[in-house]
Amino acid sequence: MKFRTLNNLCFRLFFTIVVSLLFFSCVSVEEYNKKLAQPISEKDLIKDVNFVQRKLEKYHPNLYTYISKEELNRKFDSIRNVLNKPISSQDFFLLISPVVASVKQGHMSMSSPSKRISKKQQKRLAKSGTGPLSQFDFEWMNDKLYVLKNKSKQKGIVSGAEVVSINSITPQQLHNKYRKTYASDGLNKTYLKRAFSKRFTNYLTNEIGINDSLYYVFRQNDSLKEVVVSRLKAEKKEKVKKAEANPKVTETNPKIEKKVVDSKKDKRIFGYDETTKSFSKKLSFVATDSSIAVLKIKDFSKGKFRKAYDIVFENLKQKNVKTLVLDLRNNPGGRVADAVDLYSYLTNKDFQMLEPAQVVSKTSLWKSGMFYKIPKITYPFAAIGYPFYMAFSSLRTKKNNDGTYTYSLVGSKKQQNKTNHFSGKIYVLINGNSFSAACLVSAALKENKDITFVGEETGGAFNSTVAGLMPVLKLPNSNLYLRVGLMDIGTTNKTTVFGRGVFPDQEIIPTLKDKIENKDPEMEWILNDIKLKNN
Repeated sequence: MKFRTLNNLCFRLFFTIVVSLLFFSCVSVEEYNKKLAQPISEKDLIKDVNFVQRKLEKYHPNLYTYISKEELNRKFDSIRNVLNKPISSQDFFLLISPVVASVKQGHMSMSSPSKRISKKQQKRLAKSGTGPLSQFDFEWMNDKLYVLKNKSKQKGIVSGAEVVSINSITPQQLHNKYRKTYASDGLNKTYLKRAFSKRFTNYLTNEIGINDSLYYVFRQNDSLKEVVVSRLKAEKKEKVKKAEANPKVTETNPKIEKKVVDSKKDKRIFGYDETTKSFSKKLSFVATDSSIAVLKIKDFSKGKFRKAYDIVFENLKQKNVKTLVLDLRNNPGGRVADAVDLYSYLTNKDFQMLEPAQVVSKTSLWKSGMFYKIPKITYPFAAIGYPFYMAFSSLRTKKNNDGTYTYSLVGSKKQQNKTNHFSGKIYVLINGNSFSAACLVSAALKENKDITFVGEETGGAFNSTVAGLMPVLKLPNSNLYLRVGLMDIGTTNKTTVFGRGVFPDQEIIPTLKDKIENKDPEMEWILNDIKLKNN
């Protein structure tokens, strides 16, 4: 009887928590959007400026790597000086985010709250189909925005068409407005020019909201073409599957193993993404030569990486693969442990890939804001485990003789390489979208002079990245969000080139024509290099 009573009490408590959370989160959408547009007093905004500066100074482990303290203070003071009237949170975002970006730490960023839409609107939009912005894949090159892929009904718009304007807003206007609101790691520029391609649709949505149709002006064949693109209902799944069933295999387009990786178990291991219909880790073989394998690592975030790499490298051993192409292009990073485990298969000796991470204090990793991305309904359960996390992080944080603090990471202690490590020739593909953990493993591999890097300088820095734990803090008055890294994670293998990324041995940057025709000039160069060395 007592056990049943206890169960009833627990259920009532859980039900009360859930109802309370739902009640407090169900603020009127209209009321929220109205408040969002209201100007905020200059006094409150100056408090938010002070908040940002105070939090950066308190929690950032190496705030003045790429900017002096005096210069950063001057930038914060300049904002305080121009705040002489009430402005909206969006205008405040455009004012303060360039200051945060001037620290030149790519993981650290600011974001503004976006307008909400009601559940009724969400359902209507879902039934109406794909929005007019999502019907094109865009690429920002040479200060112009181009169409890479047209998925709309406007078939007259060809790949390579330049986007002149959308609802009378030009891509150049958006680029000029938002360019200084984000940063790469350090002084390199490769990430900056690629980032705008990814963010363009978000920036335009910030300006004009969500629309059922948009008025496009394109330039193609030296003439302007004006079209209205409306929402597009999805095709039947049967048709989509048929179109995707037979991907074209060419010499430079690797073939997938005959075994189709689509079981639930394989999806869990190799990190299948239902949205993009792609795997985090994918092994394939060059169509004309199965002794050449390509391991595409899309990210270091998804899947059961230890099991995945064990399967991959055992497969390489069984097939007696001579050459491995590690493709880290467009890899934004992820778990450090994932990158370290991959490296253990790519080196022929014992190793220490990373230095202990620099942190501000014994307790700086306890910072609130860790629960930003998890549903509010899970907060009570996260709160139960949080004291254990606090104890664990404290035990792994060490105070050094010089008064600094370091945190023991996976990879910051010497460990053995894997017994089935790959011992053949390795090529690594990198570009401006190779970031964070993708740069850490690239920097470690750079120590091996027999490994050839092909592509473009990475967007992330060679020597270190400030990331690890990245709480998101809400500014009290403007409701902007600040994400700040708490760990400075450095590689043991260093470069003397200050503030730059990992450079390729052979620089190859695809042209717009290459992208339109789905050509892979980097892979073509690698295959030609293999042929030359084998002859």
